[in-house]
Amino acid sequence: MKATHLRAQTPPRQTAKYIKLKGVDMSADPSQIGQDFSPWCPNLISDNGGNPEKRPGWRTVFTLDGPVNGLWHGRIGSDLYFFAHAGSKLYAWRPLASAPSSGSEASQGLPPGSTPLLIRSGLRNGKGSGFIMNEKFWLLTGSEYIVYGLFSDNEETNSSASKDDIPPADEDKQNDLSAKKLRCKNVSEIAYVPTVVIARSPTGGGTPYENINLLGAKQKNSFLTTSATVYQLSATNLKSVDKVVCNDAVKSPGTDYTVDLVKGTVTFKTAPPAPPVTGRDNLVITFSKEYEGYAGRIQKCTIAAGYGYGSNDRIFFAGNPDRRNTDWFSGLNDPSYVADLNYSKVGGEETAIMGYHRLGEFLAVVKEENQQDSTIFLRSAQVASSGSASAAAGAVFPLLQGIAGVGAVSPYAFATLKDEPLFLSRTGIYAITSNVITAERTLRGRSYFIDAQLTKEPDLKNACSVEWNGYYVLAVNNKAYILDGNSVKENTRQFSSDYCYRCYHWDNIPAVALMEHDGDLWFGSADGRICRFNTDINGIYKYNDDGKPIVAQWATKADDDGDFMLRKTLIKKGSGVMIKPYMRSSVRVLVRSDKECFPRLIKYSTMDIWNWEDIDFNRLEFSSNDAPRVVPFNTKIKKYITLQIIVENNALNEGFGVYGIIKRYIVGNYVKS
Repeated sequence: MKATHLRAQTPPRQTAKYIKLKGVDMSADPSQIGQDFSPWCPNLISDNGGNPEKRPGWRTVFTLDGPVNGLWHGRIGSDLYFFAHAGSKLYAWRPLASAPSSGSEASQGLPPGSTPLLIRSGLRNGKGSGFIMNEKFWLLTGSEYIVYGLFSDNEETNSSASKDDIPPADEDKQNDLSAKKLRCKNVSEIAYVPTVVIARSPTGGGTPYENINLLGAKQKNSFLTTSATVYQLSATNLKSVDKVVCNDAVKSPGTDYTVDLVKGTVTFKTAPPAPPVTGRDNLVITFSKEYEGYAGRIQKCTIAAGYGYGSNDRIFFAGNPDRRNTDWFSGLNDPSYVADLNYSKVGGEETAIMGYHRLGEFLAVVKEENQQDSTIFLRSAQVASSGSASAAAGAVFPLLQGIAGVGAVSPYAFATLKDEPLFLSRTGIYAITSNVITAERTLRGRSYFIDAQLTKEPDLKNACSVEWNGYYVLAVNNKAYILDGNSVKENTRQFSSDYCYRCYHWDNIPAVALMEHDGDLWFGSADGRICRFNTDINGIYKYNDDGKPIVAQWATKADDDGDFMLRKTLIKKGSGVMIKPYMRSSVRVLVRSDKECFPRLIKYSTMDIWNWEDIDFNRLEFSSNDAPRVVPFNTKIKKYITLQIIVENNALNEGFGVYGIIKRYIVGNYVKS
């Protein structure tokens, strides 16, 4: 009988594709996430098509004296200024956009640096809030409330602490602020002086008109003169009588009148003249009286937000540690006037106000987390009286209880992504949304994919955030967590959320304060550096962090290929990665199987596009093809249960992006004990 020989059949090739990549997913074990997510992809961001690419690097523009507590920008007149509160000092500089013509910066395409000028020292070294209004910059530090801008002659005052108010003149500096005669003052120096009583008679009475200003000691009484010589003011135990004006003529103390500060009286040597217009007040007396604790109510605040009737025409203040649940609002278009009755107590005293978000016609007041009381309150603006001369001037701001439970953990992590207001809580990043059917406000978690790591970060109370080019950037502990508002939103298994954003994470971001301006992202560090991301630089010099390489990686899931009870073998042919074209780029391919503790390198390849302006003789490539490059692996890996593929770029001044990874393998025997 003739023997029959059977040829062993080769197992069929299988294919795993990792394409249309979506960002990081830290919500589960690396073996349990989706095929298009990565459990670890540091220093990547989505490009215009949603594919991951290396983030831009950053550079130090200059270094200031002390940790950077805040960064702001705004226009004073037609000029743009940047402001930095670093340590106990406030600095300002003019950003310069023109490219240099020579020097080391010019060779890398860097715009020239501008020199910051010291405009105030002796401030509290701590985080606060700054804002622009009336072409002036206003700053709350938690101990001081100061203002910087161009003042008219009648706003000029003599300050006892003015040695740093006027920046030194220096014609050699490109951004000489002193040429514009800008000044930095305590708000108390230029605070609005309210007329608290009008139509007052010499013996008292009259009509209450304006409330006392918490920011200044001065107030006015307006009298209708008679034949009397003694005029009783509306307060006693005065600090001073500052000005007496009768029929538009300024009277002289001692010569025209004497003062009794304890009784609060002004006595004229002769009766003041009668009013030129019968029945119209003609005597105005300005005096100062200090009320214990009044000035500190606003000076101790660290939070400020604009809101008003139809526009942001008032400033709301909060963050006073002595009055945790209280906020105040300013006069109409005047941050120097905060009436003593313009305040609200928001919820319980045990939880502090953390920040504000504008929600259409409402202002959301967000408090600390509290399971017994509402943490989100809604403030509306209404006209107090239809008969008032100005509807806006008579606005009131009633509060409605909103949402209970989730509250904010950091006052500095409030930002609006596209049209969605976000804040950081202890359990993730939340959005304040509206129910389409009931119009009720609700909270929705938006950071599901990064919550597992983000919520473990220490010191979340000092995290800071900003919206930048469609991304919510949150910085804490030398890292940044990114919510991608430019890509398609993802449905999740999270019961409390209808969708969340795709996410990324960065390292080596020493930011303690963030600022966005005109598409550029700036940050300040704890050691005083003012840094700028290299989005203004074209070419390869965009990709470094202060001259150091950026390590960018994309790791696939620890993939068992759908069956953890079968061993698989990666075959030599048919596996590879497609990377994005750059003028200079390279890729390192690493693998890690269930049998290995650390990834091992299996492939390194460069990909450069020929450019006469940037030639590296150590890696000449004469290809001018700017199409994506496919890099095959050509490596066999036997008998794995799970396999993770990591593509990496860790080179200086190289771009990097990933379009997809394809793996081909064959299936072997069952896993045995």
